[in-house]
Amino acid sequence: MKSYTILIVDDNPDNLETIVEFLQDSELDITILKAPNGKVACKLAGKKLPDLIITDWEMPEMNGIETIECLKSNPITKDIPVIMCTGVMTETKHLKTALDAGAVDYIRKPIEKIELIARVGSMLKLSESYKEIKLMNATKDKFFSIISHDLKAPFNGLLNLSELLYEQYEDFDNDKRKHFIKLIYESSKTTFDLVQNLLTWSVSQRNMIAYRPENFSINQIISENIILLESQAHKKEISLTKDCEDKTTIFGDKNMISTVIRNLISNAIKFTPKEGTVEIGVKTRHGVSQYEIYVKDTGIGISEEKISQLFGIEHNCTTKGTEEEEGTGLGLILCKEFVEKNGGKIWVESEVGKGSSFMFTLPIRK
Repeated sequence: MKSYTILIVDDNPDNLETIVEFLQDSELDITILKAPNGKVACKLAGKKLPDLIITDWEMPEMNGIETIECLKSNPITKDIPVIMCTGVMTETKHLKTALDAGAVDYIRKPIEKIELIARVGSMLKLSESYKEIKLMNATKDKFFSIISHDLKAPFNGLLNLSELLYEQYEDFDNDKRKHFIKLIYESSKTTFDLVQNLLTWSVSQRNMIAYRPENFSINQIISENIILLESQAHKKEISLTKDCEDKTTIFGDKNMISTVIRNLISNAIKFTPKEGTVEIGVKTRHGVSQYEIYVKDTGIGISEEKISQLFGIEHNCTTKGTEEEEGTGLGLILCKEFVEKNGGKIWVESEVGKGSSFMFTLPIRK
């Protein structure tokens, strides 16, 4: 059964507890958050992102209508469904006001237990369907965006450079020719990496990538990817270091985890200036049977606003590297999907101007 989080907003403790008790008696698997007024609710909703909000109308500091307007004006909380619950504003005109403000349903007090549970259950199902549709649309938009823009641009560059070299070959000296060949090579490599990620991601969307977990040496996977990306780091005079014991054994799909590590190291190199460092390591998470794998860099860092968008396909979060390296943001989306398929979670800690640490967890060997 899916677990949901519901935020209840009411300045009257008795009303609030009544709603809590009714919902706890339902068959829904829910976590309940509480707020005494709209101001607190808006802050809490932005941090916890509940699946549903039930709010009273008449409250101090910020009433129910103002609360809904506040939630709808915030891009992070605007899609959270809100049910208005009131015992005073019960006329039809009040219902219209609440719906016009953005409420999806309206419950009159005193609350009937069966009605509350039924309406909440219905809203949660609708919310889930909306999220799926939104994700599908975002996935489609991202796919076409990559094909139409991110693939078109490098291919145009390749065509222009190769045409210029072909038609004016005799006009250039050896140094100029080598420069053009280098540009063609780098553009080809970037395009190939993009196509590889795109194909892997599109296959994963159709659930065609088989999950084949096994015990394997994480040290070996890290070492192989460091060797693979060494030339990329060398060009920017970036030092790649490793902190992992030889016998550290992970349980998971080796190919998926290798893809995650390769993307994270490549990203770290991309966003780290010349003469920086990138460290890849493994820690034991005490108290749980998990390892924490991290990729830490001394790069440009990421703002809080962008951190919240990094792993979601609905956000077109792309940034050029320190030497104008191109990207699509697709790599991090793949990382999240593959880590979660392996029973782990991925997150990032960063400070603008001081670097970033991408971390993900994996089970210790079985």
